[in-house]
Amino acid sequence: MSFVRSAVKTAFAAADLFIPSPTGPRLLIYHQVGTGSNLQMDVKVGDFEWQLDWLAANREVVDLETAVEQWAEAGSDRLVVLTFDDGYLDLYSTAYPMLLARDMPFTLYLATEMIESANMGAGVNGAHQYLTWEMVNEMKGSGLVEIGAHTHTHRDLRNIDEKEIRSELATSDDLIAARTGVNPRHFAYPWGYWSPRADTVVMERYVTAVLGAAVRSDRAPLPHRLHRFPVQLSDGKRFFEKRLEGGLMAEELVRRRLRGYRGP
Repeated sequence: MSFVRSAVKTAFAAADLFIPSPTGPRLLIYHQVGTGSNLQMDVKVGDFEWQLDWLAANREVVDLETAVEQWAEAGSDRLVVLTFDDGYLDLYSTAYPMLLARDMPFTLYLATEMIESANMGAGVNGAHQYLTWEMVNEMKGSGLVEIGAHTHTHRDLRNIDEKEIRSELATSDDLIAARTGVNPRHFAYPWGYWSPRADTVVMERYVTAVLGAAVRSDRAPLPHRLHRFPVQLSDGKRFFEKRLEGGLMAEELVRRRLRGYRGP
């Protein structure tokens, strides 16, 4: 990690001291592990392994529905949910063996167009490679993974009309059901951006829906507006603990503003 990025992250962590910590379980967002892309969404293998061991020693990793059920209970902030977005190949090749060895449950939100392409031998987009349905079903067989929906083409739902939203969700759900036998109960908004136009449709189809970075709330959140904490390459070991404690909420607030997002 560069000196500048480390200094900025240190400043954000310090700012968290003046922001009340989020309440309830910590829902963590992962995308990729160990591909060497140097993207912030691509966590190093050694860091990921250390993070899992730290969680095993200091927190309780649970499935999403358990976390939601216990959200308002005392001590629920020690519960952690691991979620993986999109469906990258390295989940199966790198992260899954570590999760399996530690018996840690996780939620996988699939953007189905990517998986369909991989199944037809075209699952490469730039530096990214994606899971096949065979891999998804193998992980499903472990009993550790909950398969959720993440739309079909990963479009920002704020920018399309209701008809297109319904098509995105229906196509995704139908493919997941056909390929895995699972009717998705959980949904992740692409980019973490909530859409008022999509909200009603999402509530019709799913038990929960998750957004992007955490926000401060004294109340248990609505089940279709659950916030998650994005784990980044620059978190490493030092800032991972800060992420779990305070959410690095100042950092996320700035990121939301820079991206022009004003939603929940």
